[in-house]
Amino acid sequence: MEKVLFAVDELTGLIGAAALMRPSKSTKDMELKSLKKKYKSKGFAAGCSREVIERGAEQLGWELDKLLTMTIAAMAATEDEINSKMENLDI
Repeated sequence: MEKVLFAVDELTGLIGAAALMRPSKSTKDMELKSLKKKYKSKGFAAGCSREVIERGAEQLGWELDKLLTMTIAAMAATEDEINSKMENLDI
């Protein structure tokens, strides 16, 4: 679990930023190809360390594409629940 959390901590920030740039503002329709384009742009979400993301994938023994794909899928699968809970917060 520690390796997974290390691998996705920075990545979820990058995916979240990429989702906000989409017309849908969602991860549900995000494709690996579009995420990789943002990932390769050093100016996009510059605070998200690509080195940490790559090291995390390596520690898991996964190719980067597998980590990206699985993280997009996990975020898309939980997006509605998270949005619902965020709407119910008194902030």
